[in-house]
Amino acid sequence: MAEVLDKPQFQILTHPKTGVKTGRIYFPALFLVDYHEIIVQWLQRRELIFDERHLKQYPDGSFRLYFRTTNSLETEYLQLVKPLTGSKK
Repeated sequence: MAEVLDKPQFQILTHPKTGVKTGRIYFPALFLVDYHEIIVQWLQRRELIFDERHLKQYPDGSFRLYFRTTNSLETEYLQLVKPLTGSKK
């Protein structure tokens, strides 16, 4: 039986030749249902750099996003999950 994810999955990818770091987040459908407003606010942050080419949508409503930032990738990810502590779940 497949595992159902209810939290975003985050990775930092480093280009082997250029050393440029990119963040990758997979947003599962269950997470999107519960935290839609928080995600929309996070995606509107000026510090995040991405466009439609960096987005892959899946039939179940989940999506994967690649992004860059001038700040720490991990710090930007924590800006997303920080409001979730003490919220619904």
